[in-house]
Amino acid sequence: MSESQVQGLNKPDWIIRNLVIQGHLIIVVGEPNAGKTTIFAHLSGQMVSAGYRVFYVNADISGSDAAEFVEQSQDGGWTAMLPDLQPGLSIRSVLEKLKVMNESGQKLSEAVFIFDTLKKMTDVISKPQVKELLRLFRSLTGKGMTIILLGHTNKYGDRDGKPIYEGTGDIRSDADELIYLIPKKNADGSLTVSTNPDKKRGSHQPITFEISPERCVQLSDSYVDTAGARKAQGEFGQDKELIDIILDAIAHGKVIQKNIIEECRKEGFGMPRIGKILRKYSEGPYKRWDRIKRPSENNAWVYTLVGVRGQKT
Repeated sequence: MSESQVQGLNKPDWIIRNLVIQGHLIIVVGEPNAGKTTIFAHLSGQMVSAGYRVFYVNADISGSDAAEFVEQSQDGGWTAMLPDLQPGLSIRSVLEKLKVMNESGQKLSEAVFIFDTLKKMTDVISKPQVKELLRLFRSLTGKGMTIILLGHTNKYGDRDGKPIYEGTGDIRSDADELIYLIPKKNADGSLTVSTNPDKKRGSHQPITFEISPERCVQLSDSYVDTAGARKAQGEFGQDKELIDIILDAIAHGKVIQKNIIEECRKEGFGMPRIGKILRKYSEGPYKRWDRIKRPSENNAWVYTLVGVRGQKT
């Protein structure tokens, strides 16, 4: 690598820190309803405030949502482009305009194009179409344009529950960054969305956005491991039947571990799983009970419900 390329990695020209680098081709993907459009409509206004001309091409919007999207663009000072809602136009019309811009020789370093979504632009499985598209994008970013492609992940993740990008390897290879958005739904209807940079050519650190029930976006002061939280949430659902049996046993005064185990085994649960659950939910975000070793009970583990005072032990 040249010295200038190394410097570019160490000191990138951030448009949005830890997410968007000027002049890069960036793919941001997430499951449906992960907050992609909401977050990038919000960030479009921030990029305009930073001096950029932002064009948001939304080919994945319903007519009922279009008016609000356009109003948001007017408030934020960015350009909303809805080709599928215009008679005689399509995403291909936008790409033809980009080809003209590419050949015009004009300055493009202040331009940011957001495409929502990549799948609407071309068949992401068709390699010839992908190569044609990437050649155009690479030429444009070579002239300074910043291009952000929003896309989807596969319906199911890998064996560890991590999301998988649904497109071809060609797109991932040509992109400067591939960043996952991992959402976690909250009880109040809000959404916590964290980034997971999978491929990067800058010093990206994961960041978190909070989206209110009214779809207001705010960058969180600290990173939230939404992937870990989702995994714990899923495991809690799978463990709930056994958790409820343990809670009921403790509530009825069976607080010594051997007595709790007896109640669980009556319901057909095996010893290894009972022991795992007893340990697992005595700590962490889904903690349901405390446990201590009590000398008066021959150093047996004794359990109390979280937040319960005066419980019979």
